[in-house]
Amino acid sequence: MVLHAAELPSPVQLGSLRQFDELAAGLPSLCSQRNKVAATLCAHQQRWDDADRAIGYTATKQEEASASADEERLIAMLLAADAASLHGLSAKLDVLIAVGADGAEGRHFPWPELRRIRRDIVRLAQLQSQTTATITA
Repeated sequence: MVLHAAELPSPVQLGSLRQFDELAAGLPSLCSQRNKVAATLCAHQQRWDDADRAIGYTATKQEEASASADEERLIAMLLAADAASLHGLSAKLDVLIAVGADGAEGRHFPWPELRRIRRDIVRLAQLQSQTTATITA
């Protein structure tokens, strides 16, 4: 809300009753307007809350935060687990590359090198499979 008062050199944007109280502490003549400011801020908050419920913004943000926390927990579990095969190691690298490449440090981290390492692992796994198939044949 914007507070217009003769005591102020210019209108003041207020986002909370606390801001008003801080302003009024230096200008006691404003104290008489406290109830009106509180009612205006309360009405504004109610309109905001109604709109939020109508579009589901807060609920969606909470779901997004929960999904993100679940993703981080699962990634941490995957990366902490010992790989039992070259395929498992390759899968861990896939996750690391997919998650890390979207991060802010994406330009500075050696993503091309990690992708090459992943290709090497896939190639070695294929050679290992061919060798095993040849030995058992």
